[in-house]
Amino acid sequence: MSDFEPTSRPPDGYIFPAGNVPSDAPFQHNPVRSSIKVIAKAARAVLGRHDEKQAFELPARLFEQLPFAVYVCDRAGLVLRYNRRAVELWGRSPEPGDPNERFCGSYRMLRPDGSLMPHDQCAMADVLRTGVSVRGQEVHIERPDGLRGIALVDIEAVRDGDGNIVGAVNCFQDITERKRSETQIVNLAHEAEHRTKNILSTVLATVRLSHSARSEDLKQLIEGRINALAKVHGLFVESRWTGAELHTLVTQELSPYSGETGARVRMDGPPVMLEPNTAQTIAISLHELATNAAKYGSLAAADGRVEIAWSRTADGLSLRWIESGGPTVTPPTHRGFGTRVMENIVGQLRGKVNFDWRDQGLTCEIALPLA
Repeated sequence: MSDFEPTSRPPDGYIFPAGNVPSDAPFQHNPVRSSIKVIAKAARAVLGRHDEKQAFELPARLFEQLPFAVYVCDRAGLVLRYNRRAVELWGRSPEPGDPNERFCGSYRMLRPDGSLMPHDQCAMADVLRTGVSVRGQEVHIERPDGLRGIALVDIEAVRDGDGNIVGAVNCFQDITERKRSETQIVNLAHEAEHRTKNILSTVLATVRLSHSARSEDLKQLIEGRINALAKVHGLFVESRWTGAELHTLVTQELSPYSGETGARVRMDGPPVMLEPNTAQTIAISLHELATNAAKYGSLAAADGRVEIAWSRTADGLSLRWIESGGPTVTPPTHRGFGTRVMENIVGQLRGKVNFDWRDQGLTCEIALPLA
C-alpha cells in the first residue's frame, strides 16, 4: 500500500509522508512532554521581545534541531514560529504573523467523525483562552494535497512575569501509523477470535461424527481428520488467512498416495482460491475420500488410480473424485460415517455431495458455492 492515501479513503487509512512515530515507540517516556517546559521558556523569551527580527533568532536555532514538530502562537493566536517538521506534517508553510493564520498552521482541522473543525475551536485556542495545558490530545488534520493524518499534541501556555498568558507553544508528532497499527491489532484480535471459534466448532463436529467399535480405530479416525484440518490451516497462514489455493490443497492431501512417479493421482482444474470455510470442507472431504480409497477402493490396489477434476460453474465450484483400477465396487447397504461427515460439512455451506458406486470405482461429485 502506498504511504499516501486520498482524502476519500476512511480514517484508518490516514498517513503522513514524514515524521511518523513508530508504532512501537516508547510513549511512556514521551520526548515531547519531557521537552515542552524547556521550549515554553524559550518561547517566553521570544514573546517578551519587541524586536520581531531578534525575537525569532533564539527559537530558530532551537526548533530546527528538535526531533518533533513545534510552533509558537502569541496571545491572539498568530502563528509566529514553527520548524521544518511542522511544515512536513502540515504540508505547507504559513506566513509567520499572518492574521489569517491563527492557532494552527494546518490547512484544515477535523473532528474525529471527519467533520470540519474551525481553527478557533482547536486545542491551541482553548489553551490561549484558559491557560490550561493540554497533554496527549489527538488532533485530526488535513494537508492541502488532501492527505489526512492524526497528530498527538502537547500544548503549554506561556506566561509573563505577572502570570498573564502571552502565548502558547504546541509540540506535536505524527501518530497516524501507530493508530493504524493499533486498529490492525484490534481487527486481527477479533479475526483470531472468530477463526478460533470456527476451528473449535469444526473439530467438535469432527469428533462427534467419528465412530468406531474399537477405541484405537476411533483415535486414528479423529487424528486423521484433525491432521487434515491442521494442514489446510498451514496454507491459511502462508496466505495470511485469505484462504488456500485448490491445486495446492489437493496436492497436499493426496501426496501420501501419489506414488514415486505421481502417476496414481491425476489433478486437473483452473486456479481457484478458496476462502477458509470452503477450504476446510474440501480438505476434510478429500481426507475422507482418500482414506476410504486406501482401505477399500482404488488406492488399495497396486494399479489403482484417482482423478480429481474441478471447474467453476455458474453456481460456484464443482469437484469430481473418480476412482479406477481398484477392486470391484459393491454399493454399501447403509451410509458410512465418512459419508455422513462429508454430507454434514458440505451441507453446512449449502453445498451438495453425490456418490456413485460404479463397477470400475467410486465417483463422488461435490458442488459448493463460492464467495
